[in-house]
Amino acid sequence: MNHRVQTKITCPGCSHQFNFRLYRSVWGEYPENRELVMSDKINVTTCPSCGNSAKISYPFIYTNVLQFFAVWWEPYDDPQIDEDQKSYMKSFGADYYLTAVPRVKDWNEFKSTILKFERGELKSTTGKYGNQAQGKNNQLIGSKGIKSKSGCSLNFLLFLFLGSIAYISASILF
Repeated sequence: MNHRVQTKITCPGCSHQFNFRLYRSVWGEYPENRELVMSDKINVTTCPSCGNSAKISYPFIYTNVLQFFAVWWEPYDDPQIDEDQKSYMKSFGADYYLTAVPRVKDWNEFKSTILKFERGELKSTTGKYGNQAQGKNNQLIGSKGIKSKSGCSLNFLLFLFLGSIAYISASILF
């Protein structure tokens, strides 16, 4: 399950204000979510008044719980990421794979990093929690990717967003 935050956007073309939900996290083990990132469609908004569209530069984490890796896209310094990682460390310990996540500023490098993890060229530190959960998550993999939504996935969602629920300015300009 993805996490999105509501914000108000002001269109630079016509100054129309409208609400938009930005992704703060994306579960890349689901093909439709992975495609949002790889096709550059994530956090892209279109003004309902004038039709102007643009990608909103807003940090988010891409996770793949089945392969136990995560990558932050951080186009600008986001201190909330530090707080999130502290929260994961406090909840799960230093060995948990979300405590030492790469933070990438460049969009193309971000996507390349995801591909390297998927191909096994980069490895995440899973530690004791990752190794225990790996067996349970392997049960989720079916012929089409994910077989079912288990309690393990729901627990992951709960802890993933523990420290990142509220953080966004009143409006973001694109």
